[in-house]
Amino acid sequence: MNIKMKCCLIGSLACLSLPVSAQGLFQPVELRDAELAELRGRYVLPDRVIHFGVTMTTFWQNSAGQAIGAQVNFQMNGKSEPSLHVTMLEQLGNGAVVNPGTGQVIGGAGLGSVQGVVQSVRSAGDYNDALNDLTINISSSEQVFAQGGQPWNGPTQFANGAGVVQINKHAGGLQIALQANHGQGSAQQIMGGGNLSQQANIGGNLNQVFNTAELNVALRERALSMDLANCAWEQMRALRPAGY
Repeated sequence: MNIKMKCCLIGSLACLSLPVSAQGLFQPVELRDAELAELRGRYVLPDRVIHFGVTMTTFWQNSAGQAIGAQVNFQMNGKSEPSLHVTMLEQLGNGAVVNPGTGQVIGGAGLGSVQGVVQSVRSAGDYNDALNDLTINISSSEQVFAQGGQPWNGPTQFANGAGVVQINKHAGGLQIALQANHGQGSAQQIMGGGNLSQQANIGGNLNQVFNTAELNVALRERALSMDLANCAWEQMRALRPAGY
């Protein structure tokens, strides 16, 4: 009997000798959501993250082409130096008269208590165009991420003929709240506490509204090493300590 056949025979006898409970250890088991939640963000060593940034934009354009909006840009580099800037977005329009909005959007109080990502567009007018969008970009790059606007030092308000937009703290995060003039409606975007809410309520006609959020993470290129392997192994060891 050759060596390979002996190894196979010994392995087979070992498996047969295991009790039923022990044999179950070799069966694949699906992890619960709660267990997966404990692993979020744990497979990247701190020195690999060279950039982390969030950009939130809320914008409203009415039927005359007038527009008001704001962009909030939060960035943190590899040295853990955070920065937060805000930028006003505006457009003069074509000078046409904006017809007052007569539609009413009612209800929706429960949207404020939903956890996670909440996106809502409700319209009581005609020929409106609205968008809520969340984008996550992960890259391996040493590029420099530009940041414009003015440093944010507290509650900020921008206004023009199209409406008013405010940037404030909200529930441990930030809120962009926009109120359009002439009864056209409102929009808001809130990010913080693990939640993202994007809402647009439109009461007029021929409006264009959007809430966008973009998450950017840039990682330093790095070959596989024992540090990376140990990082992953330590996180796996924490799973099901009673049996794995």
